[in-house]
Amino acid sequence: MDREKPRLSVVIPTYNAAEMLQKLLRSLEESTFRDFEILVVDDGSTDGTLEMLRSKPVRVFRTPTNSGPAVARNMGARQARGDLVLFLDSDVIVRPETLAEVDRFFRDHPERSVMIGVYSPEPANEGTWPLYKALQCYSYYWRFPMVREVTLLWSAVAAFRRGLFLQSGGFSARFDRPSMEDLELGRRIAPADPIVLNRRVVVRHHFPSTLRRNVRDHFHRGYLWVKIYFRHHKFDDYLSTPRRALGRLSAFAVLPALAVAPFESRALLGAAAYFFVYLACNWDLWAVVARRSPLFLPAALGIDLLLGWVLGAAALSAVADEAVRILRRAFRRPSRTLAAASPPDREKS
Repeated sequence: MDREKPRLSVVIPTYNAAEMLQKLLRSLEESTFRDFEILVVDDGSTDGTLEMLRSKPVRVFRTPTNSGPAVARNMGARQARGDLVLFLDSDVIVRPETLAEVDRFFRDHPERSVMIGVYSPEPANEGTWPLYKALQCYSYYWRFPMVREVTLLWSAVAAFRRGLFLQSGGFSARFDRPSMEDLELGRRIAPADPIVLNRRVVVRHHFPSTLRRNVRDHFHRGYLWVKIYFRHHKFDDYLSTPRRALGRLSAFAVLPALAVAPFESRALLGAAAYFFVYLACNWDLWAVVARRSPLFLPAALGIDLLLGWVLGAAALSAVADEAVRILRRAFRRPSRTLAAASPPDREKS
């Protein structure tokens, strides 16, 4: 590993994730590609992360206060020495060939500057929720070609030519956890520098394993997805597509329709119609689960329907907030009629 001028700089933001970070560092030690450095940016951890890192061959930096992953990633990129910067979240595990595939992609495609990898359909942790999330993520891209342009960026495994990343201004720190700053950056850079999804760059992800954490994260993400949509007025072609948005809203509509059904018989037909639309919009998830873990299909359906309701509620909350914001701005705007009727100020002689 050339410490003076490595080919690749691996930047890992972390916050109170010492155990998972240690697994990631061990997986990096087994990499078949060796021309890289590791930069860990600790975002104010209190779980012994810094003590654990003292025995590791990594460069360690620390944010002044807990500021979120955007600030930590930007700090790491500024300190990086490699021509390429690979961002990895501290809750992923790389394969031995992952870094080699990153290097190979940029050597084979000198015109490209941004690339994202994918999650393995096998999660890094066990449990019902991690299995569902891994299969759900896999369903987003399982029918894609090995290399394809996308309009979405996610930073759990994302590589940049360092010069482009610095010129872009990096990640916005305005988004709180669970963060959406990667989606916002992707919307900014994709028109000029298309993002490429490379299915050969694979990591295993450690997913949240509790109902509370998953509901909280999905509500927050659903809210911010809608906020980003209002800012850019477009869906992406990978994760938050029109079809998936329709599926989530249909899932949300099932419960209100069922609640009205005892009082209005036609509402039951409406609930059935919404449920059918929801199933049709998520056909790729059912296909993946049926192929890889068919006995898990009933659980996957129940979890996905619940999270679809959560995302629908989050979307309506964001729409309501946006409507309030528009109304407030309209009422604050001075009346043009009154302004036109008022005589201009004259200087006193």
